[in-house]
Amino acid sequence: MDHYEKEDDEVHFEEPPLEDFLPNEEDQLLADRQKRRKSFVRKGVALCLAVALFISVIQIWPQVFNLSSIKFLQKSAELSKQEDIQKYKEAVVTIQDQYSKGTGFNISENGLIITNNHVIEGMYPITVTFPNGELFKATIIKAEPDLDLAFLQITGDKLPHLSLSEPDLWRIQDHIYVIGNPLLHNQIVNEGALLEGSEKNGVLQLSAPIYKGNSGSPVISVSGDVIGVVYAISTKDQIGLAIPIEKVIDHLPEGY
Repeated sequence: MDHYEKEDDEVHFEEPPLEDFLPNEEDQLLADRQKRRKSFVRKGVALCLAVALFISVIQIWPQVFNLSSIKFLQKSAELSKQEDIQKYKEAVVTIQDQYSKGTGFNISENGLIITNNHVIEGMYPITVTFPNGELFKATIIKAEPDLDLAFLQITGDKLPHLSLSEPDLWRIQDHIYVIGNPLLHNQIVNEGALLEGSEKNGVLQLSAPIYKGNSGSPVISVSGDVIGVVYAISTKDQIGLAIPIEKVIDHLPEGY
């Protein structure tokens, strides 16, 4: 009797049907919604990256491929075939840190670099690179903010260098060369003349095309001597402006 009662008291469990383990319609809708949301986020991120890249290209493209750029690249290639120009270019350097870039030129075998004060202002560390690939760490030994002139010292030996012209040797309409790193290019050569209005006690006005990045470029006479240092361009008439050699010589560091 007790045996049957015990049997009646036992609790019986049944396995749930297979259908209970399968996703129902509501679960499927939720999963689809999550997939769509993830896909939307991925597409949104990709679109933002594409827009950012497009804007960057739009900003850089005119600097690299505008008509003026193409013209001065062609002219530079033509002038660079001259042996004297090739020699001048060896002494024209790139001055940069990770944020900005400008031009300078060496005037000593041991390494004295001339450039603009605004080129090196706030720049750290200052790296000077010669066309042959040699890199040097530079220190500022003298700066003239009012004149926008700066002198940098590097440690080298038998470095290619340019000579400075004697004062008062330049004349209006003298033919000149300008070598620098305009826009996103390096070692670009252009030519022009000294324009009417150039004054020894003021500035040299140049017909040679000048662009951003040309700051610190040497203005070189046909005899191969530096007669000025490019520092700006006139926004009114797009004429290049340079510090005349007389002012540069007056402010050379002691011992040079």
